[in-house]
Amino acid sequence: MCKAEILNILKQFGIDDFVEKKEIDSTLEDDYRLNIILDQKYVLRINGDIMTEERLASIDRLAARYREIGVLAPRLYKSQGGTFLVPYGKYICYLSEYLDYPTYREKEKECDSTIINKEVLQSIGKLSARFTDVDLAPVNSMWSIIDLAPLDEDIDEKQENLNTLVEELNRLGETGFAQRIVAFNDKKRAGLKKIYKNLPRCVIQGDLNGSNTLVEDGHFKGLIDFNMAGTEVNVNHFCCETNASIAEKEFEAAGADYLYEKWVKEQQESLDVILTEYTLNELEKEAIGYYRSICRISMYPNVMNYLEYLKKDKAKMLRILERIIEE
Repeated sequence: MCKAEILNILKQFGIDDFVEKKEIDSTLEDDYRLNIILDQKYVLRINGDIMTEERLASIDRLAARYREIGVLAPRLYKSQGGTFLVPYGKYICYLSEYLDYPTYREKEKECDSTIINKEVLQSIGKLSARFTDVDLAPVNSMWSIIDLAPLDEDIDEKQENLNTLVEELNRLGETGFAQRIVAFNDKKRAGLKKIYKNLPRCVIQGDLNGSNTLVEDGHFKGLIDFNMAGTEVNVNHFCCETNASIAEKEFEAAGADYLYEKWVKEQQESLDVILTEYTLNELEKEAIGYYRSICRISMYPNVMNYLEYLKKDKAKMLRILERIIEE
């Protein structure tokens, strides 16, 4: 965008000039996203119509909550008309703070991943303990099961992922096994449907990854990119963020049972870190098993790995899937 176009937008926020800009286009198919960093101070965000005034107000409140637990997050600016959103042709714009810290992905070689991961997990527990069922967002997070997130159509993402896995198993001639996976998933979802509406939930950032995690001096500093933020069931959030995955080198080097047991152990160890800050109630203790099972069989990174590993060693991958549905 040229400077004159940008200034026409910024004037609505009471900003008359800027010197430097950097454009980042992260458009995904029909989901238009252009971020323009201005003077290392502001981020002008130009999107399609996925954002609403109500949702942005919720995101700004969430940023304030993260700051209350010691996690830096960008606040949003209101226009001179008192709104977060301003129009730009067929798109909408809003303005946020720019947080001048490197991401974990940029500093990965200089950081101890164990320290960063532990601090991120602790923040999940702290946020949930402090803000459970407080002023929930009008939309669900990207992790939602049964209820749909803004980008979901007809079914939630995990069900869509499972359908992809089942299609591949059928293609490979493993029809009986595919049917068992469908039955396993249906059973877990049926159990969950009876109780999930009564589970504690919280508004979360919803897209934790190395490019959205800020670091300083080898420690977790803050979060950016709240496009996927929304309300989420706490124990589902915990299972999603402690999912991990079986790395390709590990898959090639070890047996199926060892890989599965190591994976389960790592998941529990990560969950235990969250639970140093958060106490599960009795209903959550019942529900977490359903969520963990659904995550293991149908989270996107897992399913993408399963599809690849079925090509490398079908028997080994089927045994890992067998262990999941035996639980």
